[in-house]
Amino acid sequence: MRPMAAVVLIAFSCAFLFHRYRVMTAPPAKQTPPPALERTEPAPFLSLGEIKRLRVVAKDPDPNVRWATMELLFMVKDPESIGILQKAVINDPDRDLRIKSIQLLEKKNDLLALAGLIRGILDIDKDVRLAALKSAGAIGDPAATPWVMEALKDIEPEVRGEALLTLGQFQDKRKTQYAELIARLRAQYEAEVKRQKERHELGKMRPL
Repeated sequence: MRPMAAVVLIAFSCAFLFHRYRVMTAPPAKQTPPPALERTEPAPFLSLGEIKRLRVVAKDPDPNVRWATMELLFMVKDPESIGILQKAVINDPDRDLRIKSIQLLEKKNDLLALAGLIRGILDIDKDVRLAALKSAGAIGDPAATPWVMEALKDIEPEVRGEALLTLGQFQDKRKTQYAELIARLRAQYEAEVKRQKERHELGKMRPL
């Protein structure tokens, strides 16, 4: 072998071995985590125009059509659905539809729904008044207390009894809320005492 060829071969071998050494000792390549999947709300299946047409259908002469439409508007979270249900509680001539509207308002469980339930407590039909009192008790918001107190004067003994049960539910909810508040304050106090103790212990460990 010629001296020049031998030198080239040795140099090539050294370069190859050095490259293998770098590959073997190099830290593993950083794995790029897959992109996080974003949770997206499904697109509404009804356009704004279709929802507007449904609001008109909610005034249909047939109570079954009115109810099916109001229920659908509530399901698709139409911002006007609560107002439509409240109007149904106040004005709809069909007693069963007024009761079902009250029960649907109960699922909303907020002050807007409570306004519709209060109107139900004042209804001329005993069964509507009972439904409204039951739903008000299920929501448990004591803001309805003045109207429930008025129901204690109702001519129907059943309504008066339901009013008492509703007031009891308001009280139970207040007790629950009070107990939750006390538990939360106690947990905050105990956490603060623990932090103070840990800081004190760390201070004792520091060199003088």
